[in-house]
Amino acid sequence: MTPQESEQIAAAEAGFFQNIPPLIFMIGLFAPHLKPHHRQKENNGWAHKALIALLLVGAVMVVLTTCANIAANLLLVKFSLVVSLSSGDFIAQEMAANLKAIVMFIVEDISENSIFLFADTAIVWRAWALWAENRLVKWTLFIILLADIDYLAITIADSIVDTEGSITSSDLNTVTLDWLSTVFNLTVNIVATLLIAYRAWAHYKSTRAILHNKKTQVETILLLMVESGAIFGMVQLSNIIIQALDLHATSVVVPIVNARIFIDSLYLYSAWIIQSVFFDLKAINPVALIILIQTGNTHEHSIHLEDISSLDINSVPMSSNKFSMVYWRYITTF
Repeated sequence: MTPQESEQIAAAEAGFFQNIPPLIFMIGLFAPHLKPHHRQKENNGWAHKALIALLLVGAVMVVLTTCANIAANLLLVKFSLVVSLSSGDFIAQEMAANLKAIVMFIVEDISENSIFLFADTAIVWRAWALWAENRLVKWTLFIILLADIDYLAITIADSIVDTEGSITSSDLNTVTLDWLSTVFNLTVNIVATLLIAYRAWAHYKSTRAILHNKKTQVETILLLMVESGAIFGMVQLSNIIIQALDLHATSVVVPIVNARIFIDSLYLYSAWIIQSVFFDLKAINPVALIILIQTGNTHEHSIHLEDISSLDINSVPMSSNKFSMVYWRYITTF
């Protein structure tokens, strides 16, 4: 074995070793989703059926993404280091290993893009439900979601380009479409979350007089939606920054590469959390369940009719009943 081949093997082993911590991080994020969810009551409505279908499809996508990532790393290790080609050419062996893992790469990328699409659908859907009486907002949300669905085809094509580039070891920089895709997802999140935040503020203003600034269950759920959208937006913004740094890097910067892998994993499972928080407020994933338990201990208040004076009731705007009906109808639909 020549010194050059020894250096190539050492570099490959270092790369595989660097993939281990992100893989452990991804498995750690994936493990809580194995916990089964239980419904507290039966509901045979169309929204409930759509909820179950989307949750199942999202769960399948999460499983496929995680398993494909694990399988791809195992195939790369096996056919790059364990199984040797007769020619003894290490570069050819590395390309052969990439060919063996090409299916896993494509499955992982398509599953990830599908999860992001489901998350955007969840965000748009909950804003749609809260603005059901406003046709302009509904059409705006519909156009945004339709454009997002069309952009999914571009991201899938991008994943194919990424895979081909890694196999041929070309110098094609394919991170640009990934960066633009995340920017588009962030735009969808910002628009929908701002619409929900406006509704939450309107609900607070319309009920604070009669409730004396006490938080209702409706307000707690609305705040959870706004806060989850804000946290998801922070993860998206971090992902955009890391991808922009990776795009403008003149050479491979190991800290940036590692940070991008970790942020990508966090972005993926944050999208699944957003989907779960919206589609099932009673049967959500463990992370959001802890949030609900903590907020429930601080925000739940009992309201008795004898504690509310007739003056307070008369001081509430007439529109507050309409807002409350819209919010409560949305929450109890599922």
